Amino acid sequence: MKRIVQQYYPLLPLLLLCGYFMFRAIQFPAHDFANYYFGGKFLAEGHFNADIYFPYEFNKAIFDAGHSGIFVSYAPNTPFLAVFFLPFSFFSLAVAKCIFNGISVVLLVFSCYRLSSYYKIDPKYLILLPLVFLVPIKNNLLFGQVYFLIFFLLAEGWLAYEKRQWRWAGLFWSLAIVIKVFPVLLIALLVFRRQWKPLLYLVGFSLLFLGTSMLFTGMDIWFFYLKEVLPKASNGEIATGFVDNYQSVFMFLKRCLVLDNIENPKPFFNYPGLFSAAMMAFKISVLVIGYFVSKRVSNTLFGFSYWILAMIILSPYGSTYSLILLLFLSFALLKSDLSMVKKGVFLGLLFLINNLPLSLFIDNEFPLSYLRLFLLLFFAVFFIGFISKKSIGLKAVFSSGIILLTVPFFNSTAIKNASGLLPAESPILIYDYEIKKNQLTYFYWNETGKNSGVLPIRVESQKAIKENEVSLNFEKSNKRKPIIVNNNTLIYLSDYGRGIGFFTLRKFKIR
Repeated sequence: MKRIVQQYYPLLPLLLLCGYFMFRAIQFPAHDFANYYFGGKFLAEGHFNADIYFPYEFNKAIFDAGHSGIFVSYAPNTPFLAVFFLPFSFFSLAVAKCIFNGISVVLLVFSCYRLSSYYKIDPKYLILLPLVFLVPIKNNLLFGQVYFLIFFLLAEGWLAYEKRQWRWAGLFWSLAIVIKVFPVLLIALLVFRRQWKPLLYLVGFSLLFLGTSMLFTGMDIWFFYLKEVLPKASNGEIATGFVDNYQSVFMFLKRCLVLDNIENPKPFFNYPGLFSAAMMAFKISVLVIGYFVSKRVSNTLFGFSYWILAMIILSPYGSTYSLILLLFLSFALLKSDLSMVKKGVFLGLLFLINNLPLSLFIDNEFPLSYLRLFLLLFFAVFFIGFISKKSIGLKAVFSSGIILLTVPFFNSTAIKNASGLLPAESPILIYDYEIKKNQLTYFYWNETGKNSGVLPIRVESQKAIKENEVSLNFEKSNKRKPIIVNNNTLIYLSDYGRGIGFFTLRKFKIR
């Protein structure tokens, strides 16, 4: 018994903290867990099709099933996630969330123990982890998120990789990919190291999971996901066009360089071409650094940790949930021969990144509203500098410069004659509208269900049209209910620059 206590006591604070937030989650709204649960439930009931990716249809189906106070969006989750959560759908929503949270905690603690044991990390450091990762732990459990599971899959895959158990590494990592997609970046790690056998297992298991899910979901929804949902998600289009809460490089550069009369009226420059080139340069730089880290850094845990960091900073939509993956970097730093002072500085930075409340700075003037991103990038620079040679950074800067020279070839995609019709603080999901007596009434959905708002509008004539009566291909988006007003303005519902199905009202001046 004494041996067991000595072996596991460093993880007791982590277990107690998780237990506390599991208890609080019982009375907390379903929140993000509802995405996964109802995806599985509608699949079990035979109602799983492309409509699930349109938030109005998804939320209305949840409401019609007798659940109120829920406002969610299934995108950008994969169809596989519904298959994964299919067994949970046979329980009530509250019970299913409790069960999933319990499993998640067990997996998190198990993998933390396995990593710390494998790398022989001083137990006293593990006591600090609940403090450093307080908010990611809290939010993952309160919101019923899947990132404890993703951490487990990445950790177990990595430990299998370290032991050259390629089959198990491929199995764990492929499951992480079909659940959340972004771990696909691990393919770069294997390619750069020319490790073709684990790569073959990774691709093979991914195709196996994909094919198995199609037996439940069918092929059409996967084609729809790959063609319509994933491109929007990869472009940071989850809900509205500009979301500072994401605290991502993508959203920061978009704020700087892309004009939107409603959501971003005061960018530093209105140069969408430069935005595209800058994002391309940033991505290339991350891959260039990753190439040299993979080839030259002998400490494999540092190399793997870099790719975890790359997944986080490359994502167009950041969250506190995903920051739990920075645990890998914590283990790498704690295992290193850094002085206690330097370890304390790194852990202090991680503490601020993870726990600094958005409310303290999100309402500041841009760019001061991106304090968390600045801290994350500051940490990334010092982490990369510690694990690699200075020449690696210089090569990345050179690669970025080459990409930026191609700016003239990145054309602006702005639509000159189209713009938003509603003010910036309007509801994010408009599903219908009507025009009567110089008044536009729009109908929107939120956690309370159906609602409506009014916009005065001068109308001398109006004509509802079908899509084949007028070309609507002036912008790439899903469009609904086009109406020509006063013979010179087309009003329509559109998700242009927004998450799929997050319609708002737009207008287009007809020449």
